[in-house]
Amino acid sequence: MECLKFGTLYIEDKKGDIFNYGELGLHLQCPWRLTNDNEIIVGSNDLYEQADETADYDENFNWEEFDANFRDVKLGKFITEKEHIVTSAIADKFGGLQICFDNNVLLTIFPVIASKANNEYWRLLDNRNETKNHYVSKSTGYDLD
Repeated sequence: MECLKFGTLYIEDKKGDIFNYGELGLHLQCPWRLTNDNEIIVGSNDLYEQADETADYDENFNWEEFDANFRDVKLGKFITEKEHIVTSAIADKFGGLQICFDNNVLLTIFPVIASKANNEYWRLLDNRNETKNHYVSKSTGYDLD
């Protein structure tokens, strides 16, 4: 699952450290990709590629290790290189979602499961008010959870 955050909401943890928790959280549990006019910037399956594109195949590659996979590196670079402002978001009838940013970047979330089992595709959380329901996209439709 990829967890993205939008906006700025500072939270102090139990140790007294302050960090940006994000006003909104988006949890992705289906394929997604970030694109601009020219390329796929990063996609969900980049998780399974080594961070060093020039490295030889390594059968012991641990994609779960932080910053060892291509997705962590590319997504980290995307997030830190500049501020990205959401200009619009559109959900479709198949559970997909497109989020447009001000710099011609598009986050496309596209479920690829035809099963009508209760599969969760993505979830939007409002971190400013934890008593609010989450908006959830599932194979059975949209729901408040």
